[in-house]
Amino acid sequence: MITVNGETMEWEEGLTVQDIIERKKYTFPLLAVWINDSPVPREDFSSTKVPDGAKVQIIHMISGG
Repeated sequence: MITVNGETMEWEEGLTVQDIIERKKYTFPLLAVWINDSPVPREDFSSTKVPDGAKVQIIHMISGG
C-alpha cells in the first residue's frame, strides 16, 4: 500500500508516478510531485517507480494574483 495525498492506494510492482497520475485522473497540466518528501522532476514521472509504503504528494500548480 502507498499513500497518495493522504488516501491509501494499492501498490503493485513497477508502479510509476505517471501511473498514479492517470489512475487518479489528474488532468491539470502543471503538477508537482514528491515521494517521501523528495521532489520528482516532471520529465521523470513516467520512469520514476514508487516504492511500496511510499507517501506521495501530488499538487496542482496554479498561479493567481
